[in-house]
Amino acid sequence: GFNSLKEKIKYIQADPEKPEASQSFINRLKKLESTNAPAKLFYLAVPPGSMDKFIDLIKPFTLSNQDKACPVRVLIEKPFGSNLETAIELNKKFLEVFDEDQILRIDHYLGKEAVQNILFLRFANVFFEPVWNNKFIENVQITFAEKIGIENRAAYFDKIGILRDVLQNHLLQVLCLMAMEPPLTNETCNLYLEKNKVLKAIRKMSPEQVPSETVRAQYTENTIDNKSLKGYLQEKDVPENSSCETYAACRLFIDNWRWSGVPFYLRAGKRLAEKTTEICINFKTLPHSIFKNIAGTISANRLIIRIQPDEGISLKVNSKPPGMEPSLKDVDLHFSYENEFGSYRPDAYERLLLDALRANSSLFLRNSEIEESWKFIDPIIESWQSDDSQPVYKYKAGTMGPPEADELLSRHGHKWF
Repeated sequence: GFNSLKEKIKYIQADPEKPEASQSFINRLKKLESTNAPAKLFYLAVPPGSMDKFIDLIKPFTLSNQDKACPVRVLIEKPFGSNLETAIELNKKFLEVFDEDQILRIDHYLGKEAVQNILFLRFANVFFEPVWNNKFIENVQITFAEKIGIENRAAYFDKIGILRDVLQNHLLQVLCLMAMEPPLTNETCNLYLEKNKVLKAIRKMSPEQVPSETVRAQYTENTIDNKSLKGYLQEKDVPENSSCETYAACRLFIDNWRWSGVPFYLRAGKRLAEKTTEICINFKTLPHSIFKNIAGTISANRLIIRIQPDEGISLKVNSKPPGMEPSLKDVDLHFSYENEFGSYRPDAYERLLLDALRANSSLFLRNSEIEESWKFIDPIIESWQSDDSQPVYKYKAGTMGPPEADELLSRHGHKWF
């Protein structure tokens, strides 16, 4: 249990800004570490502006990386830069000190059970992959919704915004697993290869396309069940008249043979009506119905993968209800992690930290993935910042976002699930 682990935890404070901080840190750490330590893992969950100093702090340890019995690795927490330029510069600094195989870039969404299960759902079953393409799928929706606001994180969040904080990393990684071609094996190199292909195939937006293909918005104050909810501009430490988005949605296309013409709708928002992260695959309607004179309508089939909470998978199918008269009703075929496997599921960070110690990098990111994701995100941010005609829309706290996000779909004949 934790009590036995607690006895092994030692706390060392080091200020990288101080002279000789690195040597002092090294000396104290060497006194503590076991002579037969199997590995050294440095986990940098530090502000982006401090990353350089912390690299210098641990730099002396990299000299011992030739010792195969005690390798050195570094785990980096997002954000990986704030755009393509800063991401390239950050990676350059790490590669001056570490080899690529020493660097583990973490996205905790890849450690979630339901996210990992996407690959098993697709490639361990025979019946999904034949219809996993533009011949049968009408559109795909990926939703990240939080009920909470910024929770005293204004100093960080207002400089980042939800497009960078969530969509650029978590949602694009989920998109990769949803859209990738079958890898040759589940080995790390093959997973990287197929994810990278997806990111490269995402159609980049021109400045003229951004206003019609994206929506950004901020939550405003509201009262629900006699409870007052602050607006973003009323949150502590948020600058007056901030244009930082707390909600972002976009429509994108993947230009390859499998997905040509299929719109992918991504949305992420804070202070929404519910907390949920899920993927919705909307299949096309039947080309012809033999049930024209039967009560009820034939709904399009839909597959929902719930990542959090209540992890599970639902497949919406059409069925005949009991009775003497023929009729139609859509029903759910549902799988629940809780019901099937019980309540225990490893926390995403629990899994990723263990993988980091074991040097299993399959659930971590290569820098090429990060750079490709910024190539898609950067034109959107640049357009938002340079074009005053693109407003920051408003939505009331406790709702599911601005009406403009609904219009993003409705003008193409679709709607959010």
